[in-house]
Amino acid sequence: MPVRGQLGSRRLAIAVFAANLVGCALVGTTWVVLNRAPEPAPPVEPGLALGDTPATLSSPPPGIPTPTTAAEAPATLVRVSGPEGLETVIPAGWPTKTLPEPGSVQASDPADSRRILKFGGAPPSDGSDIVTYHERYERQIARRAGYTRHRLRSTTLRGAEAVDWEFAWDAPEGRRHVRAFYWRSNGIEYYVYAHGPEPSWPETAEVVQRMLDDATP
Repeated sequence: MPVRGQLGSRRLAIAVFAANLVGCALVGTTWVVLNRAPEPAPPVEPGLALGDTPATLSSPPPGIPTPTTAAEAPATLVRVSGPEGLETVIPAGWPTKTLPEPGSVQASDPADSRRILKFGGAPPSDGSDIVTYHERYERQIARRAGYTRHRLRSTTLRGAEAVDWEFAWDAPEGRRHVRAFYWRSNGIEYYVYAHGPEPSWPETAEVVQRMLDDATP
């Protein structure tokens, strides 16, 4: 009997000891979990604030050109016809109208009404040569406030006699830059013309040069 009692006591002691070990392990694990450094939050996508949803990028619908910057490609140009058989190009989307002055059509920038293109052709109004006529006309324009001539020179366009006139003046809406190019062919004086605000003139100048390069006759 004493031997059997001793065995029972030993078994009880071993069970209690094992239970204590498990309890200590659980306590230790709980302490580690509760006291370890928190996990870092997932990074926020650059450019997105909390609560924003990233935009879904998609290809443009067929037939719509992918937008480009001015440095990547010039503005889209379309071919147009004018009086006396003149043909040239203007930016796509610029509405045109016939002017009361002889042989003239105007195109206007829909984004800035101060940017104007004109083109056309008509018989000269008098018998003066092309240079004399426009030098005389300049004397009238030179009376405008702040008039500054950039050039007024005799030249040619594909063998036809021509005048290239560029100037600026203080228009009511602000400083305005102008370029007008005239040439005579088969008894008709043709022209292309552009004016617009001085700050945006470099862009307008590119357009009027393309008008000249693609003009016929």
